[in-house]
Amino acid sequence: MQEWFEAGACDGFWLCPDVYEDGIDTFVDEVVPILQQRGLFHNDYEGDTLRDHLGVEYQYGMNQPVASA
Repeated sequence: MQEWFEAGACDGFWLCPDVYEDGIDTFVDEVVPILQQRGLFHNDYEGDTLRDHLGVEYQYGMNQPVASA
């Protein structure tokens, strides 16, 4: 799965734990730390907005100057 992700064959995965509360706890406790060690899961985020998290510097289509007539 890591190879697929790194090769651009996918951009993520859906998780369907067998028992939601227990299954998700197991995933978070056991799998997320491994993903963090491999640099595949954020430990924290650098910015305050989704745009910051995605690395988009400019809000495309917004705040563009209007040419005067």
